[in-house]
Amino acid sequence: MSLSIHPLDLGDLELDVSFVNWQTSCGTKSWYPTTAWLILGAEKPILVDSSFRSVEDALSNQWQVARRSELQTLENQLSKHGLKPADIGYLLHTHLHMDHAGQDVLLPNATILVQRKELQNAAAPNIYPVPFYDRLNVARLVHDMWSRVEILDGDMEPFAGVRCVPLPGHTPGHQAIYVATQSGTAIICGDAAMNVAVNVDQQIPPGFLDNMGDTMNGLRKLRREGKHILPTHDPEVFQKYPQGVT
Repeated sequence: MSLSIHPLDLGDLELDVSFVNWQTSCGTKSWYPTTAWLILGAEKPILVDSSFRSVEDALSNQWQVARRSELQTLENQLSKHGLKPADIGYLLHTHLHMDHAGQDVLLPNATILVQRKELQNAAAPNIYPVPFYDRLNVARLVHDMWSRVEILDGDMEPFAGVRCVPLPGHTPGHQAIYVATQSGTAIICGDAAMNVAVNVDQQIPPGFLDNMGDTMNGLRKLRREGKHILPTHDPEVFQKYPQGVT
């Protein structure tokens, strides 16, 4: 069975436009999705990232204005594919910021795959703003859910047709997920690019990064190697891929 990838709309963050596109429209706010990606066709369903924990915690812990409707809950989004949270067999993390690792606890049977460097950085961050690594999310990974965490060291292929490729720049241990589909290589790129039209096509970096050189290397790699580029915060993915990537 071939692999397919489907966007899950798990809520939105209100961000400054300059956060997404380097030094663009500073002071202008807009809403951006926190998309998770569902990979089907492997031995078990695979989820890439899990969005933020709650609207209330995003505001109190990270000063982020967020929204999530009933339709945007993890349960409702998975139900569109005939799945429940307990059906997810694997959870891959591009990185561990609050809007990517907040709902891991809702996936009781998932093995969680993350780069060692990213987990180490999340535990003792050296990047501004530190609260983007939510303390509770990280604590759960290294305590409550530790028995289900699988550490990755560099470029690895944990499943046939699915590669975990380090792509630092946004965070030191950030990775992208390369998926071999019938229509070509799809790259679930987390926040290595926050939108395709500007960050990838025009090679203008996002506005939040750990290292500019690594970020630009990653953007060139995405443009060179991906047929389908699938960011977390790009609203256009829902129009481009309403039936997913096959």
